Amino acid sequence: MTKTSNHLYNYVFTGILCSQGIILSIVEQMLPSPFFFAPGARLGLTNIITLISLMILPFRYCFLLTFLRIVLTALMTGGTGTFLYAAAGSFLSLILMKLFIPLTSKFISLIGVSVIGGVSHNFGQLLIAVILAQSKFIFLYLPLLTIFGILSGLLVGLISNFLLHYVGAFSFIKNVIDKGN
Repeated sequence: MTKTSNHLYNYVFTGILCSQGIILSIVEQMLPSPFFFAPGARLGLTNIITLISLMILPFRYCFLLTFLRIVLTALMTGGTGTFLYAAAGSFLSLILMKLFIPLTSKFISLIGVSVIGGVSHNFGQLLIAVILAQSKFIFLYLPLLTIFGILSGLLVGLISNFLLHYVGAFSFIKNVIDKGN
């Protein structure tokens, strides 16, 4: 395998994960919120894709994946008004999960990393809301969003942990793992 084919595997896998993330995002937007007393709160199913990419791909591809997923989903759903919220939450979550992923073998599980991602995603979105509304009182929503971030993180982490065992079984993914990292 040459270095060029290495990059090709990573780009193709990034595209596959991006399309899956977009589909999950659109499906999740169509479903009613499981947290009916918290407007806008969702499960964050696209974080499944982010966690899997962080475990398999080099970080630059994870960053690209997150960027493309946010932009394309906003363009497809007409949700360009929520683009800032999605970007702030997703990138803060991505960076913090990346920092904790190396600790998964010794100190923290993938589920714990997912909880960190869920809580930080909500915090990033809340920060944008505070900046745009110019009101610090929006932070009063933080305890409730933290609880939802923990619950969502647990569910997403469990699903990601389950799926990660099956993702590695595909020969295409083995090439990415073996040659790409």
